[in-house]
Amino acid sequence: MRANIPLKIEEPLFPPPVPVGLVIGIRSIVSRHKGRRALTRSPIPGRAFRKRVVCGSIPSIRQRPSPVQIEEPFIRTAEILLSPLLTLDELGPFREACVTYSVRQNGRSHSPSCRQQGKDRGESMTTTLAEFRARRYHERACRTCGGADLPELTSHERTEIGKLVDLLPDREEAVRRRQAAERAYAARVRAAEAIDERADRILNGWGSLADERRRAEGRPAGVLTAVTACSQYPDCDAEAELSFDQRTLEVGFRCPVDPAHGRFLREDGKTRELWRFDSHIRYDALALIVTAIADGDDSWAEVYGTRAHDHRKVIAELRAFDETNPQPMELGVNVLCGLCGRVMDVWDGDAKYELPPAYSCDRRHADGRYHHADKAEVDTMIDYTLLPQLHGRFQWVLSPELAPDPASLVSYADHLQAKINTYDTHIGAAKADGSLKHQRERLTTRLALVRAIQEQGVFTVARLDALVRDPWTATSQHRRGMFTDLGRALLVERVVCHRDDIEVFTRFDEDTALYRRLRAEDLREQIAAARSQLRRLEEELARLGE
Repeated sequence: MRANIPLKIEEPLFPPPVPVGLVIGIRSIVSRHKGRRALTRSPIPGRAFRKRVVCGSIPSIRQRPSPVQIEEPFIRTAEILLSPLLTLDELGPFREACVTYSVRQNGRSHSPSCRQQGKDRGESMTTTLAEFRARRYHERACRTCGGADLPELTSHERTEIGKLVDLLPDREEAVRRRQAAERAYAARVRAAEAIDERADRILNGWGSLADERRRAEGRPAGVLTAVTACSQYPDCDAEAELSFDQRTLEVGFRCPVDPAHGRFLREDGKTRELWRFDSHIRYDALALIVTAIADGDDSWAEVYGTRAHDHRKVIAELRAFDETNPQPMELGVNVLCGLCGRVMDVWDGDAKYELPPAYSCDRRHADGRYHHADKAEVDTMIDYTLLPQLHGRFQWVLSPELAPDPASLVSYADHLQAKINTYDTHIGAAKADGSLKHQRERLTTRLALVRAIQEQGVFTVARLDALVRDPWTATSQHRRGMFTDLGRALLVERVVCHRDDIEVFTRFDEDTALYRRLRAEDLREQIAAARSQLRRLEEELARLGE
């Protein structure tokens, strides 16, 4: 919304010489204003020049134009009615006022006559102010035109606008204070993250530590110590000791029960210190290192000071929740470790380091190694196992026995929501932990999946109904993933991952009750079809004999 109001600017005739730098600066400033064009040719000191001004849009009220230049405060009216600091109830009858606007591809609203729209302007629309705000266009309104064209206001409506103006100063001041506090806290978070990254490089020994060693030269010699849990917990519940040499930047770990705890002797005779990768020890070690390298900066203590405690707390609370609240059901593939029989966790991979998703067992086995299997390999083995079993009988995938019980879905949704609430209550400063963050994302994703199953049905969400409708298309695309993760979870009983082999046990194996029922139904249908065919053949033979 704009108004074309001429601005009176006197044209200087033969002004005195002006320094080139000053003239160019004036030209660049004036040229940036959208409604004006400045010097038509490059000025030369000592020569006359002309300045031309054309009519343009009124500057935003945030630029505080002079009341003499603006006879009617269109922009200020738009800012008041579109202000997110006012509610619809406070706007009263203005909610039904009609506004005309257009929206660019970036989501910013403009007056149809605004020159800031550019080439990607949208079509003009007219809606009520309530609908305009419901679409949240008022939060990204153009600052030049106000965001929309408003109708002419009567004197009574202007009076009501004035009452709304009185509500804004205190709220704007509160917003400014909140934003200032958020900026200050964000600055402290950045400072804390910088210190935490330094401590992380020292702990892992990654990269060059030349700068840290130069800083360490000015510190007093000595070794700092702290108490932590053993890396073999819960198998070993002893209190281990962490140490940090302020001069050499060496970080040590020692369990009083067995010095070999937290370490693994490789075949080449080198010792690998595995304790550095245990989160509860890692956070204690970082806190110990920061004590020496922070140099009086308390930002780390403010942001991450309770991280180690919060990490232990949230893990303990989640473990206690699982013990007291058994999970009603499972909508994921049951993948077991072939070495210890434990349920393997799903890891989504890391695109940054090109690491694919995998199933992993977090326990170190007798050979000193952890065990994992690529998720793509497991999915492929499941698909290759299911395809021969379902060949010619894809209708089996819609068996009622495969669908979860509705009551179990309700209980599972409540279980997931309660676990998310437990996580949010106790996460504290450990919210940046990658493993815990991934765990919460999985809970949120699983809860959304349960809601979708309740609304659409499990076979629709798993896309098994599409498989029955057009099996040939699905079969021809099985190499790219014939089944969804939910579909595999419904059709597979368990998967056992060994070092060199993957075993898949489906719900259609010959020793299952479901297979016997479905196979018996197929045989009855085939026998009935065969008998019907036999009768037709006998009838045909009888006609031929006549």
